[in-house]
Amino acid sequence: MRLIFLLTVFVLGFYACNNDLSTIGQNLIYNSNQVEVQTITLRETGTIKIDSFITSSGRAGGTTPTLIMGRYQDEYSGTTIACPYFQVVPSQQPSIARRYSLDSVTFHFGYGGKIWGDTLRPTPQTFHLYQLKELPTLDTDHYDYFYNTDSVPVGDLLATTTFNPKRAPIEYAYFKIPITNYIQDLFKKMQYDDPIFRPSATSTVTPFYKFITYFKGLTIRPAETNNYLITLKTMADSLYMRFHYHEAETQYHFDLKLLTQNPVFNFNSIRNYPSSVPNYDLTTLTDQKKEVMFSEHDFAIAQGLAGYMIKIDIPEPEDLKPYKTVVKAELELKPHVWYAPPVALPQTLNVYYTNKYNDIKDIVSDGSKAITGQYIYDAVNVDNSRYIFNITDYYQQLVTTPNSETQRQLLFTIPDLSVSFNRVMLRDEPVLRVYYATYKD
Repeated sequence: MRLIFLLTVFVLGFYACNNDLSTIGQNLIYNSNQVEVQTITLRETGTIKIDSFITSSGRAGGTTPTLIMGRYQDEYSGTTIACPYFQVVPSQQPSIARRYSLDSVTFHFGYGGKIWGDTLRPTPQTFHLYQLKELPTLDTDHYDYFYNTDSVPVGDLLATTTFNPKRAPIEYAYFKIPITNYIQDLFKKMQYDDPIFRPSATSTVTPFYKFITYFKGLTIRPAETNNYLITLKTMADSLYMRFHYHEAETQYHFDLKLLTQNPVFNFNSIRNYPSSVPNYDLTTLTDQKKEVMFSEHDFAIAQGLAGYMIKIDIPEPEDLKPYKTVVKAELELKPHVWYAPPVALPQTLNVYYTNKYNDIKDIVSDGSKAITGQYIYDAVNVDNSRYIFNITDYYQQLVTTPNSETQRQLLFTIPDLSVSFNRVMLRDEPVLRVYYATYKD
């Protein structure tokens, strides 16, 4: 039995120094010992769609959530529409003399750095700026979170703008708001020191809570012909409504800026309408409990914003014979790879436990570290590009855990799925590789 102990130490020591287990069998000293590689095609693979996800910072959050606007029609995942809802507040208490005259009002926004769509052949995109009809209602029973399925009734259309979806045109784009009676009255309230422009020291949300309850907020909606999703900068100086006014030859302006102090009312409404295209039909995913199997369409998808995740059931591990142990286990997912795709592949994928209802449980860890799939690009043969997940500790636990069914159901997701539209489409059924070391006493 002493030989068993020494050989075990040798195998584990070798693995710690060299993760390429394809050479282990060649390097073991004793011919009676070997490494066996078992390759399992994971037939129980499919696509699920989560019912909802959080898109706001909530009661405890101190940062403004990433805001996203646009519409994208994807032949695989369907049509996804994103509308940001947000509040603007006075940059300070206004001090505008009554003799000043209002010239114009504009609304400005900054490019947040991410865009999904065909940037090689950009087409003009049109957006509409609306004022909200009512203030979003905080759900105090759920920590004041807003979800992608939430929305708020809109009031008047304030303005429309059109631009090409490239960095420079977006940075120069803005909405020009006509001076209606409402806008003129709002400017007069600034001049006459109306209470809505006076800060309140008692408000727990913002010093200008009276203004928020009066103005209600804004939302941006895409035109039905749009086919891009764009993130917005969420800094006070990057998202603002500007009143331009003058006295004689001198020009002035006053800004209503994005609420960034305790921004509980800022969120994204994101809706996905599944594709009904043959071979990519996801219309049956009407609730989170349903699943479209890979075997039905040779297709499975995980995509942020749209809410799709890949579900995989890991087969129950075989009972190990004496003198046989798992030294490594890994999952391989091969995605479709396109040249200059309008929707990018993520560099990593996350993994969560789930159940027969497809609930999202705890993140899966391999020891003390969360399991993450790393994308490996093969420049010689792009069809061999893949995500690799090292699940050694996880699989070793499965081997020693009886009735492990609840631990063998996994969900694979895009990181930051509430703010990223990145997408993974599997080209083949996933593969599980288990490396066993076998030895004799």
